[in-house]
Amino acid sequence: MSDQPNPAPQSEDGPGELLASVAALRRRTRAARHAYWLPLLLFGLLMAVAAPLYVESVESPALRATHDNPALTGLGGDFLERSAALGWYWLVALIGGYLLSLWWYRWHGERVGVQTPTRAYLIAGIVGTLVGLVLPIVLRFMLLNTATAVSNVTSWVTAPLLGVSNRGMLPHLVIAVGLVVLARLERSRGLTAVAVGYAAAVLLVNIYFHTTDFQPGDLNRFSFMLAALLPAPILLIGGTVALLATLKASKRST
Repeated sequence: MSDQPNPAPQSEDGPGELLASVAALRRRTRAARHAYWLPLLLFGLLMAVAAPLYVESVESPALRATHDNPALTGLGGDFLERSAALGWYWLVALIGGYLLSLWWYRWHGERVGVQTPTRAYLIAGIVGTLVGLVLPIVLRFMLLNTATAVSNVTSWVTAPLLGVSNRGMLPHLVIAVGLVVLARLERSRGLTAVAVGYAAAVLLVNIYFHTTDFQPGDLNRFSFMLAALLPAPILLIGGTVALLATLKASKRST
C-alpha cells in the first residue's frame, strides 16, 4: 500500500471557465440565428424599384395640388403625380416583403437549428401598413374638419405627419418601425445601428422638407425621388455588410 495520496483530477473546469463557455456558446447561438441581411437588402431594393414612381413627368411646383385618389392609395402621397400607382405598389411591396421575411427566417431557423421569433416583426409590419392606409384620412379630417381650437392644438402633430404622407414616405416609416422591432428580437447591435440610422435619415429628410420654405420652382421633377431614395443606401450597405459577415462566419465554421 502506498502512503502517497492520489492526485485530484485536474480536468474539471472552474466556475469562471464554465461561465465563459456558456457565454461563448450563447454568443455563437445568437450569431447563428442572425439572418437580418435579407430584410435589409430586400427593402432597400424595393425602394430602388419604386424610384421611377417618384419622378414627375414635368417640372412641378413646390406644392402639388392634392388628388382625389382612392383610399387604398394613401401610401402613395397626394403631392406626387403617380400617387395612385405608388400607393398600390407599396401596399403590395410592404405586405409581400414582410411575409417573405417571415418565410426566410423560418427557413433559416430550420437550416441552422436556431430560430428567431419573428411574429412581432410581422405584426408590426402588417399593422404599420394598415395604419399607413388609414392615417392620411384621419389626419386630413383632424386638420380640416375639427373645431379651430382642436385643430390648432393638434396641428403640430397632424401637419408634419400629413406632410410625410403627402410626400409618399409613410412606407419608409413602416419599414423603420419593423426594423426596430426586428433588432429587438435579434438582439443585434449591428441591426440596431442600421435601424436607428435609417429611421434618423427618414426623419431628417422629412424635417428638411417640412421646415424649408419652398417657393414655386424650388423643387424639380426629381426632388421627391431623391428624398425617398436617400435612406435606401443605409439598408443596402447594412445588408451587404451583414451578408459578408455571415458568409465569413460560415466559412470559419466549416
